[in-house]
Amino acid sequence: MKISSRILHEGDNRTAHHGAVNPPIYHTSLFTFPNLRAFLERKNEANSHHTYTRESNPTIQALEQKIAMLEDADRCIATASGMGAISAAILAVPHAGDHVLVVDTCYGPTREFMDEVMAGLGVETTYFHPELDDLTGLLRPNTRLVYLESPGSHSFHIQNLARLSRQARLHGAVTIADNSWATPLYQQPHRLGIDIVVHSGTKYIAGHSDVVVGLVTVRESTEGGALYQRVRQVAILLGATLGPAEAFLVQRGLRTLSVRMPQLQANGLIVARWLHAHPKVRRVLHPGLPDFPRHQLAKEQMSGWSSLFTVELHPPADSEQRHRFVDSLRLFSIGVSWGGYESLIVPLLANTPAVAAQHRRVDLSDDCYRMSIGLEDADDLIADLEQGLSHYIK
Repeated sequence: MKISSRILHEGDNRTAHHGAVNPPIYHTSLFTFPNLRAFLERKNEANSHHTYTRESNPTIQALEQKIAMLEDADRCIATASGMGAISAAILAVPHAGDHVLVVDTCYGPTREFMDEVMAGLGVETTYFHPELDDLTGLLRPNTRLVYLESPGSHSFHIQNLARLSRQARLHGAVTIADNSWATPLYQQPHRLGIDIVVHSGTKYIAGHSDVVVGLVTVRESTEGGALYQRVRQVAILLGATLGPAEAFLVQRGLRTLSVRMPQLQANGLIVARWLHAHPKVRRVLHPGLPDFPRHQLAKEQMSGWSSLFTVELHPPADSEQRHRFVDSLRLFSIGVSWGGYESLIVPLLANTPAVAAQHRRVDLSDDCYRMSIGLEDADDLIADLEQGLSHYIK
């Protein structure tokens, strides 16, 4: 069965829900039991009876089954945000005294979590360049986790997931990969050897900018299934569980993922190519463009492209030109998220010395803008950028 069909039917049990075409929202905090024996056996893995929505809920379970199928994983844990997924996955692996390797182009809050929370728990983090293919010199006897994100945030650097996961496995380290950019439609890190995959499902998976959700997938074969249980238990104890109403919204968005993504891919490439040829543009950082660094590796790891990329303009005469360019746009809103139906733009300004140093390491400047191309007509988006760039003097 094709993936577009499986998205619509995986995890649905219409017989159990009186023939309802949509799995209903189970708006309940707890589930009762028919007798004492059923209550006492509620923790039995073979028991499908739900107990408390913080632990499981039929609406959430249906979503988790669909995502596990999409990622070619065995199990999924839905959380209340992308950071809920990332935090639970990370916390489940290293302990005090352990060492973690994290790609330097990871999501900003992920870095903050490592530097603030994990450092406070006695875990040391080393950041490595996203194009480093040999971690041998960085792996230590106590390196417990390697955290990847490909394509990476803002610069969209591509990491060699298969090679790095193989090195980590030989060392005895667990790998986590953030797959939010490509979605499971266009990249499946588990097939490349990654142990844990995390998503900000708020983005392309939900797709309508109306719900916040995180997702974690794990293959049961990893550590005999113990890794999944650890991540799930951490998520439950953190109170990071997704609500049933939110799970319903995510499923609604997920049903059109295989329709939205090809259109978003097409729009993103049309706009990226137009910008690439514009005289006021210095470069476009889009993994789908042939001159993008490691474009061939991206093609080998992914089967398609999403619509989030960075454009770098030639330096302006003064900072006010940045304001005039962005403020004049009519179809592009200024917003920090991405992956919805609407087009967005944000300047990648280095607002702290630490961010400025990180930008220098991955070759970003204050003239870079991250664009999330939506479902508007591509010609209309280009016309909007054309008039916006008319306010920007090279």
